[in-house]
Amino acid sequence: MKHVLVTGANGYIGRALARALAKRLASGEIQGLTLADLALDDQALHHKPGVRLVTGDLCDSTVLDAALASAPDTVFHLASVTSRRAEENFELGLRVNLEGAVALFEHLRRQEQCPVVVFASSIGVFGTPLPGQVDDDTQPAPTLSYGTQKLMVELLLADYSRRGWLDGRSVRLPTVVARPAAAETALSSFASSLIRALAEKSPYNCPIGPEGWMWLLSLPACIEHLMRAALVENTRLPASRTWNLPAQRIQVAELLRAARSRYGPSADAALRFQPQPQLEKQFAQWPPLTTSTAARLGMYHDGDADTLIERALASEARAYCPDPTTKERISS
Repeated sequence: MKHVLVTGANGYIGRALARALAKRLASGEIQGLTLADLALDDQALHHKPGVRLVTGDLCDSTVLDAALASAPDTVFHLASVTSRRAEENFELGLRVNLEGAVALFEHLRRQEQCPVVVFASSIGVFGTPLPGQVDDDTQPAPTLSYGTQKLMVELLLADYSRRGWLDGRSVRLPTVVARPAAAETALSSFASSLIRALAEKSPYNCPIGPEGWMWLLSLPACIEHLMRAALVENTRLPASRTWNLPAQRIQVAELLRAARSRYGPSADAALRFQPQPQLEKQFAQWPPLTTSTAARLGMYHDGDADTLIERALASEARAYCPDPTTKERISS
């Protein structure tokens, strides 16, 4: 990575990735960093040498031209409308999630640099009902507009890569925790609310029951995996250029036990369960997950519930990738 562009740099994951890349910029590992989003509120990134800030809608050709004024060799495409908004406003989701990606890919194609493009896709491509086991060969069958749009971009990026225009890598993100309350725009944000409520011993009405199964990954681990995905030699990529990021399959009841052990027996005293059948169907019935491609590329989940909670509540993303067998931190 030399000249890096991050779209969606003001989002929950985007801000953490931007900070991690800014550290690499300061150390000389990369030469330039462009951050693009509708707004860029992280004052820690303002006025840093080598950081370009581009604000505006990337669906606007003028804004896109500005973001790509310095042709990047690496792009992290995170800009999107999240699952809740994509379902509530189909036109907006289609414009941002699909048409925005097409515009970005076309501009990059015309620059003729064949940059690495890491696309933040989603496990939402699988839809419901889910099979008894999910792995990298499980066929997507989205049942929400968000998952459909993500799948379309995966296929498009693979085709651009086949033609030699881009070097694409689509990584399917599980539920990444713990989003701050202000960033809870995804339908799966309840997992972040639950973790925060347990840590704070605050009242919370949980929309899924204690038997619900989730796929969770901490923000620091997610950031490490995104950066690792950009650095993998393309000869090691799967033919589809798409794979599932590792996630810890964890039951709500297991989170409660870990929280009581960590914060005391009253950690869940103010918790109430108010299951919402539709939400449980879509986000609380995740089966066992095998992520062999991610493991081959050195990507692992957080390892156990206590470690997941610790990292999920970290104030900023740190670049490490924990191995669940050794629990060692692998610095990037």
